[in-house]
Amino acid sequence: MKPNLHIFDTPEETARAVSEIILSKAKEKTKHSNPLNIALSGGNTPKMLFEILVNEYENKIPWYFVRLFWVDERCVPPTHPESNFGMTYESLLKNVPIPDNNIFRMIGEADPEKEAKRYQELLITQLPSSKSVPQFDLILLGMGDDGHTASIFPNDLSLLDSEQFVVTSIHPVTDQKRITLTGTTINQAEEVVFLITGSSKAEVLDQITNHKLDFKNHPASYIHSQSGSAQFYLDKAAAAKILIQ
Repeated sequence: MKPNLHIFDTPEETARAVSEIILSKAKEKTKHSNPLNIALSGGNTPKMLFEILVNEYENKIPWYFVRLFWVDERCVPPTHPESNFGMTYESLLKNVPIPDNNIFRMIGEADPEKEAKRYQELLITQLPSSKSVPQFDLILLGMGDDGHTASIFPNDLSLLDSEQFVVTSIHPVTDQKRITLTGTTINQAEEVVFLITGSSKAEVLDQITNHKLDFKNHPASYIHSQSGSAQFYLDKAAAAKILIQ
């Protein structure tokens, strides 16, 4: 199942297009007084997205209906510079009127195994389910240069179809522990959007999109949504090898 590609000139334009998705979905939810359940990722590109949301969408998005969860988290406290929650708080949460009760962070400083179990139970109680799996309205993903997404790495593809919804993982280079949604949870989302920018991602994106070389070893190759292919929002630098096909 090939991804749906949306290519923009700059990283800012790419992030702004994803902001429009969030705005549209939030407005649709308000019509029925339902929450919009989003799982967020960390990284530099999401940081740009969050800053655009603050600067251009603070007064447009009905934040009261937005509920935020996390795709993955490093096992560090929220004040640590590598904390996904910490970055999101500084870039987004402290700058928009989202209720505290709408924020469901992974507790990176807790025991990883216990926290994975707690977060799984939280998803079960807080989200609707589809096929007995908690279902997000929208999951925002990034992708590493090695094709990993969430904290599902090429050396542990079993996490893509785990029976669990949230598990622990270990970064294959740094040995850092992580807490992550599994592929089972991600693929059950109503919509999955990758936000990817930069030339360092071009080679892997070409492999994933055109089923070349080692694409089967890239976790991002296996991500879709309940309704079909994942949406890939790319800037021209990330899409460079795709564009010359």
